[in-house]
Amino acid sequence: MNSAVLQTKGLAIGYQAKKKMFGFRSGAGQCRRVVAEKLDLELYPGELVCLLGPNGCGKSTLMRTLAGVQRPLAGRVLLAGSRLDRISAKEAAKKLSLVLTDRVVTGNLSVYSLVALGRYPYTGWTGRLSIDDEKVVRHAIETTGTRVFAHRHVGDLSDGERQKVMIARAIAQDTPVILLDEPTAHLDLPNRLEIIHLLKRLAREAKKAIVLSTAKDRKSVV
Repeated sequence: MNSAVLQTKGLAIGYQAKKKMFGFRSGAGQCRRVVAEKLDLELYPGELVCLLGPNGCGKSTLMRTLAGVQRPLAGRVLLAGSRLDRISAKEAAKKLSLVLTDRVVTGNLSVYSLVALGRYPYTGWTGRLSIDDEKVVRHAIETTGTRVFAHRHVGDLSDGERQKVMIARAIAQDTPVILLDEPTAHLDLPNRLEIIHLLKRLAREAKKAIVLSTAKDRKSVV
């Protein structure tokens, strides 16, 4: 039987505030706004899980906490059986990749270069890609349909094209866990369907454990 690759135990998510504000709980000299608590979750290889809820309900907060970008208010996150807060960032990057809705500052990077950044946990201090790394990058570009604009600058892309590139980077990172916060938010229906089918295939064939979020009022294609 497969073991859970991502778990939470007694997890509470939310925000810390320095000053007491309406809706915040005080404790230990600080104020907290608790979005959700007592979360015991398990994610297994081959699963595709959709986190569904209205805007502002805490989906992004949960995603950031699961990825270690945001500290939990209580409880812990386990990645492949180890506490996420006790493993190095580089080691975590070999096990979990994250796609957020935030616009990433990319400078003059080309699409290919940005996708290739997904290989950084595996390259040496020089950051030089091996032949195998190059194959993984090309595969990620092909599977997301971004080859036609692979040599364009990321800044010249539409929001939908940029989102597909960020998904390609996560695929190039080749982690057992992939978290995607509203990955189809800027895509039209055909491209939305394409991405969902791609994620389903990754979960089924590559045994990736995938969590994606989407707004409750957006027409579901999962």
